[in-house]
Formats: sequence, C-alpha cells, structure tokens
Amino acid sequence: MAKIVELEPVDRVEITTLCENLVDSMAPSSEAVERRRAGRSNPVVSKLLARELATPFEGEHGLSMAVTVTGDGISRSLLFDAGGSVGGLVHNLDCLEINPRDFSCIVLSHGHFDHVLGLVGLHQRLGRLAFPVTIHPDAYLERGQRLPNGDVRAIGAPSRQGLRDAGLDLIEADSPSLVLEKMVLVTGQVARTNNFETGWPDHVAIRNGQWTPDPEVCDDQGLVINVKNKGLVVLSGCGHAGIINTVTHAQAVTGVSKVHAVIGGFHLGPDYFMSRVPAVVRELVAWQPGIVAPAHCTGYRAAFAVYEALPDAFVQNTVGTRITIDADA
Repeated sequence: MAKIVELEPVDRVEITTLCENLVDSMAPSSEAVERRRAGRSNPVVSKLLARELATPFEGEHGLSMAVTVTGDGISRSLLFDAGGSVGGLVHNLDCLEINPRDFSCIVLSHGHFDHVLGLVGLHQRLGRLAFPVTIHPDAYLERGQRLPNGDVRAIGAPSRQGLRDAGLDLIEADSPSLVLEKMVLVTGQVARTNNFETGWPDHVAIRNGQWTPDPEVCDDQGLVINVKNKGLVVLSGCGHAGIINTVTHAQAVTGVSKVHAVIGGFHLGPDYFMSRVPAVVRELVAWQPGIVAPAHCTGYRAAFAVYEALPDAFVQNTVGTRITIDADA
C-alpha cells in the first residue's frame, strides 16, 4: 500500500494550455472552460494586411501547461512540461501575455522531446534558467521507437549536465513529492496496477550502450491537485504509465478517492492502443469526473470514445484553453 502524502487542499486551480497539438479558435467555452485569445502586445503588421492583427497561437506535437493554485490567499504557478518545438512555448507565452519568470518551478512529466524541447527556446529567451525542476532520474535515458523493419527512430532526451549548465536546479526523484507550498503533488513513478495499460513494446532505450526494450517508460509522472470539497485534479503529460494507472496511483498516494478532473495526454493514438480504449473509458466513467480533457497524444478515436461516454464532462483541449476549478463551499 502506498504511503499517504499530505497534499494541501486548494481553493482554486487554473490550468492553461500553452502547447498542444490542436489550435481551434472556435472551440466552445463553458462555465469552467475559457478559450483565451491571443493578445495584441506583439501584433502582425504587414503591407499585405488591411490592419494589424494579433499574432495567432502555434500548435505542435507536444504539450505544456501553466498551473496556478490558490490556497489560503496564496497563489503560486508552475510550468508543467515545455512542448515539442524550440519556439512554440515562448511564442504562445507571448500571445497569452504570460511572463515565464512568474513560474516558481518546472515539472517535467518525462524526457521525450515533445515535452522538453521548449526549454531550449526558453533558455534562448531568458538566458540563465533559475528554476527548480522536478524530474525522474530515468528521464535522461536516450529513447526511441523500434520500427517494423527493425530500425530505431530516436526520440531524444534532455542532458543532465546541459540542464544544470542552463541554471536549472535539478530535483531528481522517483517517489512522490510536493511543490508550491505543498499544494501540488508530483506523482513520481506511477505504479502499474491494472491488466490493460501494459506499455508499448515498440519503445526502446539505450542501456549499456545498446537499444533495449523499454515498454513502460518508467519516468512518466503526473501532477495532482486536491480541490476542496471537489476532489482530485490529475494532469498527465503523455500518460505512458496509463491514465487509469496514473489516477489510481494519485488516489492511493493522497488517500482521496473522489476524482473531479482528468486532463492531459492519454497516449491512445497509435493503432496498437485501440484495443484498450474501451477499458480506459469504462474506468473513467466509473469515477464520474466533472471534467475530462484528453490532450496531445490521446488520438481522435480515443477522445471521441471519451466524448460519447462522458459528453457533459468532455473538454476539447486546445492551445489557450484555460480550465478553472473552484472549491465548493
């Protein structure tokens, strides 16, 4: 049984998507969901245009979110992942008029390029990156995908020394830890407890100088916030551990069973994962969350299955989407 970690309940959490596969300026808003528009502080000005326009968001294969929590009158923000291109993160931060220096820390869900590459652009913009970074020690493994012909397509990995040289204070842990005044839990390595989220055989990593099987991507971790009288808000990067495993792990570590929101990558897009979609949806339905926002690598087919099962809870995630969850009185 997992050791219970005392996660401070919060009064409010705001999750703003900075990088995502999808940009959709016409996605509908709701009480909890605001579709933020790009500001005009950095407009597009050209003789080809009748008047200046706000610079639009950029989409990419990647994920990054700004997470702001408020409890007892204290608000703190962090950067969860950094997206999958050099320029996308800083570009969309500019569009949203968010100052990255306002982040208290960074949490990386795992070491794949589509969650870390934006740190390069952030370094180019800010110079020395004086942030603490919570990261699993296995995130530095060079990883890849084995193709049907036996070749390996490298996915890339961050450099431990390179991150340090950039000024980042590395906090390496595979166990759960707390950040932002103990208002946010980093899950650490997620326990694999069900029989259907069993990884991907095509994943490999370099160990002892050669490519070896790495189906579980053990550095995969998520974030957990406990909103007063509502329950857990669980965020995943790609969800290589399995989104159900991740939420179950969050429940075990916090001792809180109620799940209010599940947001992030479910990693169900590739054909190999389609057979597990019904089981994933069945477990999500059993929790009856108020918000489910499949993102990034979830894939259209799996996201549509979630929508069919939970139409009132479903949120189509896009760049600029801000989900705000307030505590119940």
